[in-house]
Amino acid sequence: MKTALIDLKTVARDARGLRVSLAGELDLYTAEQVGPRLRELARFGHRDIVLDLCGLSFCDSAGIDLFIRLHRRCRAEGTRLLLCDVPPLVVKSMRVLAADRDLQFVVS
Repeated sequence: MKTALIDLKTVARDARGLRVSLAGELDLYTAEQVGPRLRELARFGHRDIVLDLCGLSFCDSAGIDLFIRLHRRCRAEGTRLLLCDVPPLVVKSMRVLAADRDLQFVVS
């Protein structure tokens, strides 16, 4: 049995929305673990969900696909998904996959 290599926690909640941190390795296996919780958060009607990615040590195409699908779910719910502190290698992968066209990045 594989041990979870990802950690998802709510950092702050205020009138502007929700700030969530994601740390560890985001791959096909761990994306399946955190995806349902992230989609659930998108349904709560927050104005913004800020996903802090500074703790990501690895992210493959399954993780980037999770961000794209989450972005679409948030948009359908009237919520903005904002990614902050994205590691440079993840940004590079997002550019290669053209995911940076849809996703919004912010500076924390």
